[in-house]
Amino acid sequence: MARGGTVVLAGAIVLAGCGGGGTDADPPPVFDWAMFDRLSARHAATDLPRGGSARYDGGFVADIRQADVTPSGRIAGGVTLDLDFADRNATLPIEGRLHDIEGEFLGAPVRIDDLPLLPGQGRLVLTRDGAQRRGRIEAGFGAELPLAGENRRLDIGIETALRGPGGRAMAGPVSGTILTAPFTDQPHVLTGRFHATTD
Repeated sequence: MARGGTVVLAGAIVLAGCGGGGTDADPPPVFDWAMFDRLSARHAATDLPRGGSARYDGGFVADIRQADVTPSGRIAGGVTLDLDFADRNATLPIEGRLHDIEGEFLGAPVRIDDLPLLPGQGRLVLTRDGAQRRGRIEAGFGAELPLAGENRRLDIGIETALRGPGGRAMAGPVSGTILTAPFTDQPHVLTGRFHATTD
């Protein structure tokens, strides 16, 4: 498996240094915590669009801990999701990606251009109850790629109700794991937050 350099694998382009080289990693992009607080305070929407589509853009941040105990890094990046709406109870597929991911893992810098949505792992659950129309999204992203000089499996999941007037906002938890080949050791566990909005 190639170490460092530029690697194209499973839809992700990664620049990752080897661990232990003594080079300080660049800090991850600044996550807008004030925006997250504002959006997460909004109630779940009950007036979703009856049809059409929307693109949501925002960001995420996640702390990484080995076996969910020992700090081992932090990453942050962008979130883009494309949703279609319908005026009925329905579970609809969504499209999206995590992108421009930067941070540090086991002392090595992390650079991931795109982390793709896994097949069948993105959905919008629409619920209609009389005049009220609610929605909730669940999405899972992942790929095998080199991180800190090892071949690893990165998986990240997000979920939230659509929030605020017209469901134009999202804010919720981020969870995930980093597994190291042959994927039998205890995972590094990711926990964090994300937010996104549409016009």
